[in-house]
Amino acid sequence: MEKKSTKGGRGISIFKVQELGILMIFLILCLGIQLLTPKFLKPANLINIMRQISNVGIMAVGEAMVIIIAGIDLSVGATLSLSACVAAYLAQVINPWLAVLVALLTGLSIGMINGFLSVKIGIAPFIATLGTQMMARGLAFMVTAGIPIKFSNAASVLGGGRIALPWKLQLPVPILFMLAIYVIGIVVMTQTVFGRNIYAVGDNEKSAKLSGINSDRIKITAYVVSGFLAAVAGILYAGNLTTAEASAGDGIETNVIAAVVIGGVSMAGGEGSVVGILIGAAIMGVIKNAFILLNFPATMQTFTIGLMIVLAVGLDCVNKKRREKKIVLNKAQIKDQKNEQAKDGK
Repeated sequence: MEKKSTKGGRGISIFKVQELGILMIFLILCLGIQLLTPKFLKPANLINIMRQISNVGIMAVGEAMVIIIAGIDLSVGATLSLSACVAAYLAQVINPWLAVLVALLTGLSIGMINGFLSVKIGIAPFIATLGTQMMARGLAFMVTAGIPIKFSNAASVLGGGRIALPWKLQLPVPILFMLAIYVIGIVVMTQTVFGRNIYAVGDNEKSAKLSGINSDRIKITAYVVSGFLAAVAGILYAGNLTTAEASAGDGIETNVIAAVVIGGVSMAGGEGSVVGILIGAAIMGVIKNAFILLNFPATMQTFTIGLMIVLAVGLDCVNKKRREKKIVLNKAQIKDQKNEQAKDGK
């Protein structure tokens, strides 16, 4: 289960010290909020939090893969919007399930374009995905003519369906999708060659190539997965609201990236885990829910999440510099030992 690499497998285990630390922060946060508002830990509210983070949580898995290979995908929000609009528009003229399939292919296509532009053409991922973000958003407005499209049909059950639970509770279907995607993500990233290769490419692409890994294919696949999961989130979004509009998902990419970063994925690439991402998304959902329950201004939510991003990235940078310094010191010690051995030999 551990990754054999220069980093000693820190990235690929299901749980590691960093994720346990994030989990402890999450549990302490929940306990503190519960003390302030007893409504917080009620089952209905917990289900509501999970429903609220489902779209961000789903897209965060794909975004994490992209960031682990040292890239970034700013187009996930626009991909969500375009996929939702395509599904809703086509569902009016063809079978709704076929419309959903086309919407998923739309997300795959955007991911493929992102990968091609950044990997094969060599455009910086930030610029490439910013460009596709604007193009996808523009296409969404062209598809809808700026008017929301109703998405209430057999396929809308994917986003709006509910499963009955004991005590008159209902579990939204998007939560099941999110949990299933995280289980698959954990297996892929910890138990498959593809998952190990993602970490290897993000850790040191040159070394990965020398090991026989097709880094271009791995990187493009990561972008394709990101686009696909954004499309899944778009279909669930439209199904839940029974409408699709071009402005859907505007700015949601910041929340997705925040969940990934707070969850312990390094912006430098090569590190992070799917479990950490889920905890990161949960922390964001808990904070937003707490602010609502405590009647705090919405502006405080934005400030707090921004502060958490800065702290998470700052901590990652500090840890990275500390590790690099330790490596330099170790190399210096080895060099000194060799020099001493050479002197003794003389």
